[in-house]
Amino acid sequence: MTSFHSATFRLLRSEAQVSCAAVFAVESAERRLGFRLPPSVREWYCNDEAIDILAKYSNQDRPIPLEKFAATEWNSLHLLPFKYENQGVCIWSICLDGSDDPPVYVGVDSDGKQWNMQAPTFSAHVYSCVWDHAFVLNQPALVQAQNEPLSEETVGELRRCFSEQRPTFAWPGSRQHRFVGKGCAILIWAADEQADWFVGARDAKSLEAALRIIWGFDGIGSSLYDCSEFGRAALEGIRSGA
Repeated sequence: MTSFHSATFRLLRSEAQVSCAAVFAVESAERRLGFRLPPSVREWYCNDEAIDILAKYSNQDRPIPLEKFAATEWNSLHLLPFKYENQGVCIWSICLDGSDDPPVYVGVDSDGKQWNMQAPTFSAHVYSCVWDHAFVLNQPALVQAQNEPLSEETVGELRRCFSEQRPTFAWPGSRQHRFVGKGCAILIWAADEQADWFVGARDAKSLEAALRIIWGFDGIGSSLYDCSEFGRAALEGIRSGA
């Protein structure tokens, strides 16, 4: 049986917990909507922890319960909203294009009048949310920066020094870059006017090793600040010349 979300559950180090209650909720939503959910979406919501995972691996964003799913139309696209940003800045929607694993679109401050593709598939969206928090934002050693726009030269250097992961698009910024190295990971929200960097690691030593590699990329070293005790120790280790 095809599993669209096996990579996500590997990140979570768990297995999907399909329950009768979750399946019933999916089938009830489908009857109310008048159509069957795409296979990857259906598979996800038949998992008993689907909503909780979307809520946990986010910036306190609010998943829409299945019983409140309501389709909408935009420029001939059929959209199914499934999550709100925590302050209502944006909303994520599944594009009902007939594919088994449909793309996700995001509408930012447009009251549903403008949408852009955020992820090429629903499973990629879920995976990226879990990856961002599991590998970067929830790591005990974390630093971040608001820096100048990301240059192509720096993207090339990051690809040379680290393993590039799946990108996503549209918000935050215009493209979200992801890279992973030994004991560390990097998330960058790239926009025309600036790039927001997040560098996470399991400990100060691993973080410091990663920061020494990227320190000169677009002058990022001068913009970095700590978000944790381990992050502070890593930055102090470099800035003190240790």
